[in-house]
Amino acid sequence: MNGRVNLISLAAYARRRGCAKSAVSKAVSEGRISLINGKIDPEVADFQWKQNTRARADSGRSVDQAGLHEGQGGLAGDVPSEPGFSPAPAEPDYHSLRARRELAAVEREERENAKEAGRLIDRDTTERAIFDAFRALRDAVMAAGQRAAPKLIGLIDVRDIERVIADEQRKAFAGWEERMLERLPAREGA
Repeated sequence: MNGRVNLISLAAYARRRGCAKSAVSKAVSEGRISLINGKIDPEVADFQWKQNTRARADSGRSVDQAGLHEGQGGLAGDVPSEPGFSPAPAEPDYHSLRARRELAAVEREERENAKEAGRLIDRDTTERAIFDAFRALRDAVMAAGQRAAPKLIGLIDVRDIERVIADEQRKAFAGWEERMLERLPAREGA
């Protein structure tokens, strides 16, 4: 480099970037690109554009896609190409953040739709209901011995004793199943 600054017009810089002159004028008026005697230093402007301009959501173009490649005054030549070199992780760009926000909005709407359709239930309410249901089952099974005890008086045969105990346990489980079926919503096709 000879130390001489190559200044170009706003229109020439817009053509170089592949954008409208009005976009360059707007960037200058907003202070995102600086001028030297009414002209633009393309190398400085490329750096300022990259640092100070947010890509439009619908443009789908990055700074490199806008024509800033090595040999065109861009920053592509500034990155070392040595083996094993890995640049510092970049912060999420506008497009990736917007995509994440859109995905979150879609997921939120799907949850709301599922909730309205009755396919989604409240976790706290469900956990409490499950706890209560199994506590009732535990209590019924534990009380089976008290219910069976009077029926066991005088029985000597082991098979008769086992039958009485099994009957009381079966009644406990059957009662619990009836209560569950009453509380659960009716299933279509069941």
